[in-house]
Amino acid sequence: MTSETTPDQQPAAPKLGFLRSATVVAVGMAIMNVAAYGFTLFAVRRLVPEQFSAVIALLGLLLIGNVVPLGLQASGARRIATHVGPGREALADALLKAGRRSALGLTAVSLLAAPLLVWALHIDSILAVLLLAPTLGGLTLMGSQLGVLQGSQRWTELAAMYTAVGVGRFAFGAGALVIHPSLTAAMIGVAIGAAVPPLVGAVLLRGSTGGTPAQVKEVLLETVHGTHALLAFFAIANADVLLARNLLDGRHSGYYAAGVIVAKACLFLPQFVIVVVFPTLASSPGDTLRLRRAIQAVGALGICCVLGAYLLPDLVVTVAGGKEQYAALGSFAWIFAAAGSSYAVLQLVVYAAIAQQEKRAAVLIWIGLVTLAIAAFAVLGTELVTGIAAIKTLAGMTAACALVLSAALATGLHRQTAGTPD
Repeated sequence: MTSETTPDQQPAAPKLGFLRSATVVAVGMAIMNVAAYGFTLFAVRRLVPEQFSAVIALLGLLLIGNVVPLGLQASGARRIATHVGPGREALADALLKAGRRSALGLTAVSLLAAPLLVWALHIDSILAVLLLAPTLGGLTLMGSQLGVLQGSQRWTELAAMYTAVGVGRFAFGAGALVIHPSLTAAMIGVAIGAAVPPLVGAVLLRGSTGGTPAQVKEVLLETVHGTHALLAFFAIANADVLLARNLLDGRHSGYYAAGVIVAKACLFLPQFVIVVVFPTLASSPGDTLRLRRAIQAVGALGICCVLGAYLLPDLVVTVAGGKEQYAALGSFAWIFAAAGSSYAVLQLVVYAAIAQQEKRAAVLIWIGLVTLAIAAFAVLGTELVTGIAAIKTLAGMTAACALVLSAALATGLHRQTAGTPD
């Protein structure tokens, strides 16, 4: 009979190495998130609620479009993490070439979609919407670079890239709003800031060569599958912002946008757990114990966020949008914290599905999105609830939807692994 070492019996050194890696990535991502949210908080104070709501809507579209960079990162990290033997440099080069092709394609699509977005979101500035194109181009280049660093477990350099994301967003975004507090100025700053990370990545990954056209094609094909799942996730994670923009009046959609600051903070706070655990989930797809522990870690952080928002509402309001203008948010800020934390758990499960090459996850999430939209239109569109009550209802719907989807996806992954022969 052979004996196996369980995760509880692992030597101390690997555990300490994991903690060090997680700490390095957590610090880099914390700087990124603090700086990025610093820009958002700066914008909420420099812009009137209607303009700020438009900024949040466009940033939501960036998050949806960012599924292509994230798909490249996840696919590249999985391929590199599972690669055995020589040839990693060629694989990295193929990923970078795939990133350049994807950046050109996404930029073109964004430019073509600009008129439709102006109409759908009721935004006056066509230039602000057009600036989504170069922003997404820069983010796509960065995604391929992050995939190489993550798959190779080059955590310090990965942390440097994440730091560049936040610093670029805040420095140029806030700087543009200082010069001229407007929607267009904000998006100009965001677009310039998005060029900083790929420049840093180009320096870190200089010299990568050898990628063949066949390898580039393989990366792009796998990216399509990973991007599909992430597109579904980010669509549902940002659908409430777009629903609020269309179903609530200008003032209350502005309140909702301020609440989304709380939700997004709770969504991205535990993201370092996903980044560090993903290569292991890819190379050991049957490791359900590690997945459960990751879910527990993300869930515990979420509970802390909800309790903090419930016990310190005045502080949350001050951070989210300023006490006077958004004072009403305090009594229900914890609902947004619960929604963001619920989507953090769902995000982890989605990445686990990508690591296991599980393609059915996207279909389930799309079904959840349709269900959420129908429920929102049925309740808010018919004005069964209005005003502050409508804000609470929509935020509560998103939290419930995320939790149900997380349970369904996690159960499906467990069954898939249980059915895999040893």
